[in-house]
Amino acid sequence: MAESHGAENNAAEVTLKRPRMQGAFQQEERETLKKYKKMEDRVRKILTTSCEKITHLFFMKDMPGHLAYLRERITTLNSKLAFDPIRVGLFGSSGAGKSTLLNAILHERFFLPVSGTRACTSCQVQISTCRSKEYKANIFLLSNEEWMDEVRSLVTLLEMEREDGERDSDVQHAVKVLQAVYGEGAENRNYEDLMKAKPAITIPSSRVITLTTTEAEALSHKLDPYIRNQEGSEGIKVENPSDEEANTAPCNEQMRLWPLIKYVQVTLPASDFVPEGVIFVDIPGMGDSNKKRDEMWKESILECTSIWVVADVERVFGASTHENMLKEAITACMIGKCSDITFVVTKMDKINVDEYLRNHPSAPKDLTTRDAILETKRDLKTRKTRAIRDRMQRRLPSDTEVLQKSDLVFTVSAKEYWNPTVLMEEDTEISRLRDQIRKLYLNMKRNQLQENMQEILVIFSLVDVYHAVQLSPGPTAQQDGLNTFVSTKIQELKRIAQSIFDLMDLPLIKGVKSAKSSYKRKIEKIFAMGEKSRGFHRTLKAVCRRNGVYVSRVFHRVDINNCLAEPIYTEIDIMFANIFRKQTLTRTSLQAAINEFSTEVKGRFTTFAKDTDMNESKLKFLLQETNVIMRALEREILLKKKTIYESLVLSIQSTLTPYYKEADKISGKDTYKHMKSVLTESIELEVRQAMFEKAKEEMMSQFQDLTEQMTTKLSKDFLGMLSVIFSQCDTPVSTLPGTL
Repeated sequence: MAESHGAENNAAEVTLKRPRMQGAFQQEERETLKKYKKMEDRVRKILTTSCEKITHLFFMKDMPGHLAYLRERITTLNSKLAFDPIRVGLFGSSGAGKSTLLNAILHERFFLPVSGTRACTSCQVQISTCRSKEYKANIFLLSNEEWMDEVRSLVTLLEMEREDGERDSDVQHAVKVLQAVYGEGAENRNYEDLMKAKPAITIPSSRVITLTTTEAEALSHKLDPYIRNQEGSEGIKVENPSDEEANTAPCNEQMRLWPLIKYVQVTLPASDFVPEGVIFVDIPGMGDSNKKRDEMWKESILECTSIWVVADVERVFGASTHENMLKEAITACMIGKCSDITFVVTKMDKINVDEYLRNHPSAPKDLTTRDAILETKRDLKTRKTRAIRDRMQRRLPSDTEVLQKSDLVFTVSAKEYWNPTVLMEEDTEISRLRDQIRKLYLNMKRNQLQENMQEILVIFSLVDVYHAVQLSPGPTAQQDGLNTFVSTKIQELKRIAQSIFDLMDLPLIKGVKSAKSSYKRKIEKIFAMGEKSRGFHRTLKAVCRRNGVYVSRVFHRVDINNCLAEPIYTEIDIMFANIFRKQTLTRTSLQAAINEFSTEVKGRFTTFAKDTDMNESKLKFLLQETNVIMRALEREILLKKKTIYESLVLSIQSTLTPYYKEADKISGKDTYKHMKSVLTESIELEVRQAMFEKAKEEMMSQFQDLTEQMTTKLSKDFLGMLSVIFSQCDTPVSTLPGTL
């Protein structure tokens, strides 16, 4: 929307000055980080010193159990001392302005390719800062096996195109991919010929390309040909090239590598705007037609600490793509590492004051452009926040951390950030997004440091125990009593956990009933796309080849398995989230049962120590190590939670896979009709043969597996801990460090 209102207003607005930029952290935050850094350095030094003093004991021929326990604890802690990074995923459709936004956050104006007319970033890009003085990019390519699978899919798509003579975006993409790698005419060759052919470009055997520079602009220039969307650039043949054109050949070759790029990792020198330990992940669209990149797309979302759903201001309402992205982000909060969701509306500078006045007749006629933008920002935030909260509350407990956020929606303008003509710097909200990153970073840093310090203290207590053990070994009768108590409590926790998991049964039954009553409509909705476009049969073929899931440039993400499972997920999501909730706990929360178990066990240890005059170092070790064991259990539950949740859709996919393969083999006349018939009839058959009930039982089986996994781990860890406390130590005290 072009600006056209009041030259006198614009002239006045241009004089607005931007306040002085602040660094990545404010003074108070920098002081806090200094304290964290000193603590972190001390932790590392203490652990290193401890290892040096006792390493020789780890090579004993017949290592006693208590020393093996100590070795395992130190080895585990050593591998954990590196702090987990914060991953901020920028999740948006093509052209939403993710790269432009990221450039502004990093304060690197043209670092990632930007364009006002089309999508620029063609692959996933991960960006972080480090202490190096260099700018570096590692470009990872598809493996040979992954590329062979891609070529096979593309050739099959083109073979179908030759049969019906129709071309759509998917076919055009396939042609461009093969031409980019194998040259002109590659689209007319079969799979075997292409596998024997020498690529028209140089593909490094390492499948990694590394670029290093000392200046941001230089790396940006080198990186641009690899990550910029090149679909309209390849395949251009220059007859009798001039010297100047010949010199551009290496660049042209780089521009033709795009089909092979899996993802890109970029590291920048330490920044005044973004702290080290934050990784930004530019996640393109709703997946990828390439199988491996699509798998990475799903994995990346679940690994993100924070997800930003990015949308152009002109497409912020009514676009199904944003709703689907928000749905994926909410799922990541349920089963992944995500604890924060932010909706970012970009390109607020597009707001036109004349258009605003037409839509708001009661607004003052002398309204300035800045005021029109600010009013639009307020309205957008109110409306979008309400809509997002409503979506979240359907699937997440009301006290979930992300639902407590005061700012769910940010409205930004990167253009005004760089060239302020209308808005002040704070109006662009770039600095507010940086503030959010800082808060996430400081919270995670503090939590991880506290956890590492607690585990270091356990090692101190463990060494003290070895001193105490030699002086006052404990009687085995007392050990048997504690073993029995802990084992009994573990079995109680198992029964409680099972009763909590059984609460999923009723929602699953309702979900199965809903799925059985709606599956025909859902499948027909997918097939309806084929009635409107004759080219859909090629997409359906690709869907079958990928066992029910494919990302098309024409029809977007087509996922038959998830479509069929969706009614079940709708019924179970709230109960599932309640079971695994971390905030206000209820009797239906697994964490509440775990906390109660931990409290009772530690209470028993304390009482036992008092009754038996147990050495203080032993009790301290028991209490500290119990906390470590319970945190490790929580991490395992987090990983298993994803497996449990996805078991529904994977079970349906497994059931339908033979039929997908059957449909994939269909060719010739009326391909689409026959494929549709096979899939429709087979789905109806499997529904009658309890496909949804089997998916339900698979999920309940996964819950049972978690129960057994918890029981096994707790038994092993607690009994191992108690055996250390009551062990007969033959190792001379002098060989173990005293005060570390």
